Amino acid sequence: MKKKTILASLLVSLCLTPSFAQFQDSSVKEDTPKWYFGFGGGFHSNFMKYSDLDDNIFPDNKNLNGGVFSFFVQRDFGKQNQLSIRPEISFLRRGGKLVNIGKDLYNYEENDIDDIYYQLNSRYWDIRIPIIYNFGKLSSNFRPYIYVAPVLGLPTRGDIKMEAKYIDGYYEGYSMDVSKANLATCYFAAAAGVGLKYKFRNSCFLGVEASYEYGFTDTYGEKEKDGEAVNADIFPEGTYIKGDRKFSGIEIKATLGVPFSIFKKKEKVTPVIPVTPVIKPIIKDTVKVVVKEKPCYTLEEITEMVDRNESVVGKTICAIDVINFDFAKSNIKMESFEYLDKIAAILIKTQVRVEVKGHTDNVGSEEVNMKLSKERAKAVVNYLVRKGVGKDKISYSYYGMSEPLTTNDTEEGRTMNRRVEFEILGN
Repeated sequence: MKKKTILASLLVSLCLTPSFAQFQDSSVKEDTPKWYFGFGGGFHSNFMKYSDLDDNIFPDNKNLNGGVFSFFVQRDFGKQNQLSIRPEISFLRRGGKLVNIGKDLYNYEENDIDDIYYQLNSRYWDIRIPIIYNFGKLSSNFRPYIYVAPVLGLPTRGDIKMEAKYIDGYYEGYSMDVSKANLATCYFAAAAGVGLKYKFRNSCFLGVEASYEYGFTDTYGEKEKDGEAVNADIFPEGTYIKGDRKFSGIEIKATLGVPFSIFKKKEKVTPVIPVTPVIKPIIKDTVKVVVKEKPCYTLEEITEMVDRNESVVGKTICAIDVINFDFAKSNIKMESFEYLDKIAAILIKTQVRVEVKGHTDNVGSEEVNMKLSKERAKAVVNYLVRKGVGKDKISYSYYGMSEPLTTNDTEEGRTMNRRVEFEILGN
């Protein structure tokens, strides 16, 4: 009764969580994965519970331990992906073993008996639908969660044994396939569990979870209404396991989830620098071409100007998709070093000063993006100083998501807005 109360309490608390109102929320950014597929594996321990078991005849009731393997599809909901539904198919074993049957009644030593046991070992295909509540923010790498799940189990194969094992190794009794035994054709249960998952940069996740399963239905079928599970050839007539038999168990499992979006072909983003059209005013029959200063230059354009001894003061280098960092961190990735080394060479070669400006897209809160842009701009400055650039020639500022180059409504736009700029100042 206590276990039923625990399961009911978990279910009620989950249903009363305010974040369930986000079930229909569609405000998650379009590049946030919502659909996952994956698999899991771990340990399952099952226990047979009888409503009327004579402990004098059946003193020892052992668990049946084995593995569990699952395949699932997961759908996330809510602004912070707090709610998830994860339909899954699992393969596992259920049953148990009654040992030392009648040890005090049938004089094992006198009859050279080592053990008399009844064993149920049935393989099940489960259909489970975990309803998951995730704690923490979407930007967190680690997120704990709780879940409840209805369970429908379908026995496929296995066996039931009722045997006396003698000291000389001889066995007497019977063994039959579960398809011929008194086993119900389906099994209904509920499970409740807790877990912790870790999100990778590409939004895959690893999870570890533990759960308790409580069976609601009698696993005896229609062949034996009284639940008789003893062979009269071994025991005197009238020695029965009566009542009903239900399963319970614990499970510890690891899961791996992969977003369906991982299969989408990622298009290479080519930076598009907006260029103001040429204005050709006519003044007193004289055509004069006026070219407005571009807002951004590539590193190659600035390098060519330096080689031609042209002034680059007042110009800005936009490093779009070439200076990369670890997800939600300020650690510069190794593939960005070559680009930054070229920047350092220009600063060492010339007498100009630069201001490093950090920018982000609009994914995440304003506060988080402002802090992230500051840390990344500072990381770039520190790298250039280690490469020989004087501290008096370099400074930094940060703007978060407040100054986008273009729209944040597309992946290409967000890529351009996640940038580091280098504004070239005078001496």
